[in-house]
Amino acid sequence: MNIAIAPCCWGIYWPTGNDLGWTDYLDRIVAAGYRHTELGPYGYFSTDPKVLSHELNRRGLSVVAAAHVHTLADAATADALVERTHQICTLLSAVGGTHFILMDESEFYPKDRMGIVDEDGWRAVVEQTLLSARIVRDYGLHFSFHPHVGTCVEHEDQIEGLLAETDPDLVGLCLDTGHHAYWKADPKAFFLHHKARINAIHLKNVDGAFREKVLAQNIHCDRAFEEGIMTDLDRGAVDIADFMRTLLASGYDGPLVVEQDLAPSHPETPEAIAARNFAFVSALLAEQAGR
Repeated sequence: MNIAIAPCCWGIYWPTGNDLGWTDYLDRIVAAGYRHTELGPYGYFSTDPKVLSHELNRRGLSVVAAAHVHTLADAATADALVERTHQICTLLSAVGGTHFILMDESEFYPKDRMGIVDEDGWRAVVEQTLLSARIVRDYGLHFSFHPHVGTCVEHEDQIEGLLAETDPDLVGLCLDTGHHAYWKADPKAFFLHHKARINAIHLKNVDGAFREKVLAQNIHCDRAFEEGIMTDLDRGAVDIADFMRTLLASGYDGPLVVEQDLAPSHPETPEAIAARNFAFVSALLAEQAGR
């Protein structure tokens, strides 16, 4: 199983305005041990497939997936979603990627009503998900929906609702272990229950002590992320070693993307965090291979 990483580990959530350029990002992930990456927000990497392929190839890198964030609860944005899905799939196909990952945009919601939608909003989420998934299928790629804290698809009952209302032949699921565990849900149990739908994994962990404070004091999710609720893979509430054993035993063969959202308060650099997470996951894979 190949270990990938994503630009969000360097705080890259938007295509422009970043302190780290895309070729520098590629250099840093190679130095940390990775040979596979997600594309990140469309426009951060070069959108010229020849330029992008050249920079990837000369570093011995490959692309596994592209993640796109969209205001799914706003039906008026459907045309924009169609255009962007085509653009991303065209680039993804050209550079050998296999998975298109879609998630809802948390910035769409008022800060005091995060993830709250009416029936029309929910219908828009379902319909736009299906709309994008049909396009992805036409490119011969895999579609994965990514539940996300602060959106209308974050809790298990919401995820179950989306799965029930979408075609399993079209819509797969990207299980993010950290986002899933934010509300004390069990990503291992959920994976075992829905492994037929799960075709991508974001490997992330949650600071258990801070989570207790966040939930007890109703701390806003924006603040929780800024203050580091997502922590190092080997130091959080999710037993990543146990999750990996379960994943491997199941025969899972989709993308495995290490993610740790950059927290300004973390005492180490993103490079050091990325390298340690890579070493940790690599050791787990080697341990299982030796059994």
